[in-house]
Amino acid sequence: MRSDRVSRVREAMQEQNIPALMITRIENVGWISGFSGSSGIVLLTTKRVIFCTDSRYTEQAKQECDGFQLEHITNGSPSEIILLLGTLGENRIGFEANHLSFRLWQLYQEKLPESYEFLPTNSLVENLRLIKDDEEVELIETACQVVDASFKHILNYIRPGVTEREVMLELEGYIRRNGKSEIAFDTIVASGPRSALPHGLATERVLKNGDLVTLDYGAKYCGYCSDITRTVVIGKPDIEQKKVYQTVLTAMNIAIDGCRPGAVSKDVDFLARGYIHKAGYGEYFGHSLGHSIGRTVHDGPGLAATLDMKLVPGMITTVEPGIYIPGWGGVRIEQDVLITEGEPLVLTHSPTELLSLPYGGEEVSSA
Repeated sequence: MRSDRVSRVREAMQEQNIPALMITRIENVGWISGFSGSSGIVLLTTKRVIFCTDSRYTEQAKQECDGFQLEHITNGSPSEIILLLGTLGENRIGFEANHLSFRLWQLYQEKLPESYEFLPTNSLVENLRLIKDDEEVELIETACQVVDASFKHILNYIRPGVTEREVMLELEGYIRRNGKSEIAFDTIVASGPRSALPHGLATERVLKNGDLVTLDYGAKYCGYCSDITRTVVIGKPDIEQKKVYQTVLTAMNIAIDGCRPGAVSKDVDFLARGYIHKAGYGEYFGHSLGHSIGRTVHDGPGLAATLDMKLVPGMITTVEPGIYIPGWGGVRIEQDVLITEGEPLVLTHSPTELLSLPYGGEEVSSA
C-alpha cells in the first residue's frame, strides 16, 4: 500500500471534517492506489481503504493495489457504490465535485438515504499531488530524458520540403519506439507564420528555408509526464528572429532563477512577463508562464499572473514564456523545473540556444 499517500489524504480529510471520501478521478485513484488501469473508484475512511473495479481490471487490481480491500462492481452504477458506502459506517461522504458529472451527482442524491450527507470537495487530492515524492520525481526525470533524446533525434529530420505533420509523426514515433513511453499530449509543430499560434497542431504545411519551427511535445513514462518546447530556425536567422528568441530565452532564465521556495506564483510570472514587456513585446505574450506537471501534463496550477500560490519544494512546474506575432511567427521555449530547498533544478536538458538547421539537417549550429 502507498501508506504515505493514504495518510496524507486522511490528514486533509480530517482538516476538512470529511470522515469518508469517494475518489473517482482516475489520476487520483492511480496516485493513491498504484492502479494503472482506466476504471476504478477508491473509498477511504480513517480505518478502511477500498478499491472498486469491474471484471476487466480485477486481476490487475490484485497485483497493483496492495493493501486495499478489493470489491468487484459490475458497471460502477450509483446503486452498487451506494451499497458499498453503506458498509463504511459513516454517513458523511465526500466526493470530488470537480470530477463527478451533474447527472451522477443527481443519481447519488436520489438514491442515498436521507440520513446521508454527500459533501463536495474541491481538488483535495489534486492539491496533495502538487508536491511530488522521490518516486514521482524519478519517473518525471525519466520522461524528461525521453523528450531530450527525441529532440536530438528530430533535429536531423527537420528540413525544407518536409511537412509539419511528417515531423510530428517522426517525433511521436520515436517517443513510442524509445524509452517505453507514450506521448503525453497532442504534439504541436508550427512553422513559419503558423509558429505565432501557441497551440498550432501540425498541418500539411511544407517547411521552408527561413522558417521558425516550434515543437511542443511530451512523453508519458509509467504514468508521469514531461513537457518541452523548443523553437529552431531553418537556415540563417534574421535580426528580428534573433532578437525575439533572445528575449524569450532571457525571460525564461530569469523566471527559472526565481522559482525558489516561498516565491509566489504571480511574482515569478511577472519576472518573465515584465522582461518581455520592457523589450517591447508585451502584447504578444498572452498565456500563463507555466503549469504543474505530473500524472497529467496540466496537473494543476503553476505560474500565472493571477495566482497567489506559494512554491514549495517537491513541486514541478513548466516555465514557458513565448512571443507570438501574427503574420510573422513566434518563439516559445519551455523547461520542466523542480522546486527544491535551494536552487531550482531544471529537468529538461535539450539545448536552449537558437539552433540553425542546415538544409540537409546533417549538423546543427548555434545561431
